[in-house]
Amino acid sequence: MTSRGHAGSVRFIAQRVAQIPIVVLAASALIFVFVQVLPGNPGRNALGPAATVEQVAAWNVAHGVDAGVLERYIAWLAGFVTGDWGTSIVYATPTFDLVLGRLGNSMALGLLAFALLMPVAIGIGILQALCAGSRRDRASTVILLALAAVPEFVIGVVLLIVFAVAIPVFPVQSGAAFGDGAVPELRALILPALTLAIGSLAVIARTTRSGIIDVTRSPHYRTAVVSGLGAGAIVRGHVARNALIPTVSILGVYLGSLLVGSAVVETLFGYPGLGELLVTATQRKDASVLAAGVTIAATVGVLAVLLADVAFTLIDPRVRFRGQSR
Repeated sequence: MTSRGHAGSVRFIAQRVAQIPIVVLAASALIFVFVQVLPGNPGRNALGPAATVEQVAAWNVAHGVDAGVLERYIAWLAGFVTGDWGTSIVYATPTFDLVLGRLGNSMALGLLAFALLMPVAIGIGILQALCAGSRRDRASTVILLALAAVPEFVIGVVLLIVFAVAIPVFPVQSGAAFGDGAVPELRALILPALTLAIGSLAVIARTTRSGIIDVTRSPHYRTAVVSGLGAGAIVRGHVARNALIPTVSILGVYLGSLLVGSAVVETLFGYPGLGELLVTATQRKDASVLAAGVTIAATVGVLAVLLADVAFTLIDPRVRFRGQSR
């Protein structure tokens, strides 16, 4: 990369980094407002039905619930930035430790799902592109579209029935294996990770297939072939780099969703991740966990998109040129 290209890349990435606090701030404001409109009295949710009206009112005053929405948001934002995220009314533990601990579990699950998904999906996409229009291509397309149409919880249930009940290779409840060592914990991750990967397989494979076909039909590819370049040089210099551009954008979005966990999959497998925590917090109206958890999920999603933007600057020279010309 030339010095001008490097400067353009740095400028492009810096612009994306500068946008992250603005996006997270806007997301946190929306999330906080949505949490405040949840039905029920926060003091009553925290103290339970046996508490008196006076105790509920005192709890609301002590926690600033009786203040205006803007005042509460500013106070919550100040606490969020300093690490004071409040206390979960369901788990009676600091929200900071609870959310980050569950986020770590979801990231472990998401990274495993991503590691299973990426090579398989890209490999299928490449094979489809090489035999585009053939019976094999059409058959694999039908299979992929069928998989994409099946909800994740159905895929998870089928995997549980086959590999946890009929053939008891993996545990039914993933959370039960935590604390038993690295190997049991890894076994507990396999089924939920496969469920997440299978649910995203079709989109990545089809995007890769389309990208490769578009490149091989382009004028610059035909020019490279006519000029006598070797097959390896054409694949490295023209096909792989250009075909991966649309795939990287999709992978960035899916990486963000995988890292913060899938509420459906984590609940189905009893996996103690962030998605399962947010489901419980919604059911029990745990406002502090909801506000902090969803804000953290939004932050991770934005950072995943930033990683995709960084990959763009390395793959696509046009991105560097646009960043340089601004």
